[in-house]
Parts: sequence; structure tokens; C-alpha cells
Amino acid sequence: MSLYWLAPLASLATLLGGWGVVRFLQGRAQFMRLLSGVAAGYLLSVTVVRIIPECLEAKGGESNALWVLAGYLLVHVMEHGITLHFHYGEETHKDGSPLSGVLALIGLSLHSLMDGVAIAAALATHSNLGPLVVLGILFHRIPEGGTIASIFLVRGFGNRGALLAAGTLALAALVGSAGQSLLNLPTGPVLGLTAGLALYVASSDLLPEVQKVSGFRSTVALLSGVGIFLLSARLLPHHH
Repeated sequence: MSLYWLAPLASLATLLGGWGVVRFLQGRAQFMRLLSGVAAGYLLSVTVVRIIPECLEAKGGESNALWVLAGYLLVHVMEHGITLHFHYGEETHKDGSPLSGVLALIGLSLHSLMDGVAIAAALATHSNLGPLVVLGILFHRIPEGGTIASIFLVRGFGNRGALLAAGTLALAALVGSAGQSLLNLPTGPVLGLTAGLALYVASSDLLPEVQKVSGFRSTVALLSGVGIFLLSARLLPHHH
């Protein structure tokens, strides 16, 4: 499957999330929380079942597991070391400065850059890992675009600023995928970083959001994501 249309497709998901918040979802956090649960279930599944095994089979073997840890810690630094205040979902803290919005954009842009690198590396494995990773990134980039749009709206940047922020994240993902295809960084370490990123986003960013939904709906959302992964892995041919 071609990087030239899958990478832009994943990037457009960020714009979709940002546009959704600007156009429809202001003050309606419930839908985004349930979508976060679906994304969490899918990301956890694809990471544990496919990305980590592929990472350990790549050149470098078990030492690539260190890159999984590095990716996990790196995302924490990007989201909570660079930004003053960050969480996925609708931003409700109206007392922050515009600077906090800009810092959140910087942190999430680095995150998006890594997403782009992950897409290119996964597609280079010549298995069904590429489209599976792209689908996972599609799922979590919609709430990510919604998150940055919500932050920029609360910080006073207006609708245009919110959409430009989401567009910046989309562009960063495209730059990451193009950079990986040109530089051809080692697949094992890149997949390790991808696994660490996905584990962090699923467990620390997305799951806490869906857990704010009362009742059984949060569990249904999470299991739906797992089910989508299992169905996708079954339907897509797997060739080494």
C-alpha cells in the first residue's frame, strides 16, 4: 500500500478532529471521549499483538525493546515536559495563557512527526503492519486534532487559529513520513519508538478520557476498538 496516499489520509484525520470541534463538538465532550475509548482499544491491541513482535523480529532483536521504553518516556516529555498543562479531550481551563496553547502545539507537533515516521516505517515492513498502524493512527489523530483545536479555542485564538493548529499537526505528520522514507532509519528502533508512543497514548491519554464516561459505554467503546483490530488483522493478508 502506498505511502503517498496513506500518510495524507492519516494527516487529514487531524484536520477532521479539529474541524469537528470547531463546527459541532464545542461543549459536547461525550462523543470525543467514546471515540478515545475506541482508539485506545485499537492502539493497545495493534501494539501488543503486532508492533512489538515485529520490532523484536527486526534487526537488533531484543535490544529493540529499549526503544519501546524510550518511546514511552519521550511522549511523556513531549506532552508534559514541554507543555504547561496538557490532557486529551475538551479543554475547560480558561485561565491559561496563549503561551500554553503554543507549547501544547509544539509538543503535539513532535508527537505528530513521530506518527509520520511510524507510518513510513510500518509500510516498509512489506506485511499488513502498515495499514494496521495507519488505521490506529487514524483513530487517535481525530481526538488529537480535537484536543489542539479545543486548547486554541479556550486560549482565545478563535476558530481560524484552532483550524490552523490542527493543520500544523497534519503537516508535521506528513513531514515525518517523508523524512523516514528519505532517510530510511532502521526499522527495529523506529517500530520500538512507535510501540512506546502507542502504549503511552492509549494508556495515559485516551483511556483516562473514556473512563470519564459513566456506565458500561466506556467498556463497550474500548472493546469495540479491540474488535476492529481483530477484524482488520483477519481481513488484511499477513506476509513476512
